[in-house]
Amino acid sequence: MRQGVVSCSPDTTIRDAARMMVTAGVRALVVTDGECGLVGIVSQTDLVGATLVRPNVHYWDGLRVRDVMTAQVVTVTPDVKLEDAARMLVEGRIHRLVVVSSDEPCRPIGVLSMGDIVRDLILDADNEA
Repeated sequence: MRQGVVSCSPDTTIRDAARMMVTAGVRALVVTDGECGLVGIVSQTDLVGATLVRPNVHYWDGLRVRDVMTAQVVTVTPDVKLEDAARMLVEGRIHRLVVVSSDEPCRPIGVLSMGDIVRDLILDADNEA
């Protein structure tokens, strides 16, 4: 998993969210608020989808992360087996899981993506060779 999270608020403009993703070199941002913490996730796919629905990019200026984010975030705790996490990704047809603290389920501490799992598989295979 990628330790730590790059996050934004639901009120962040999607233009700013896109800039944050590019600057941080990530494909998604964890959306947090002051109450529970975790309220959603917004991905590059969500941003691209927003441009398809609203074909003129100037519409981006009026959109906030809350307008395009996925609110039903699938989470795991750090003790989940990698095999189980991979199964959740495949069966759920999603690209990433938000890793939350075992003690505080609203506190995101990392993100596990399909890319992380593929990277782990490659490293394991290279180490066995």
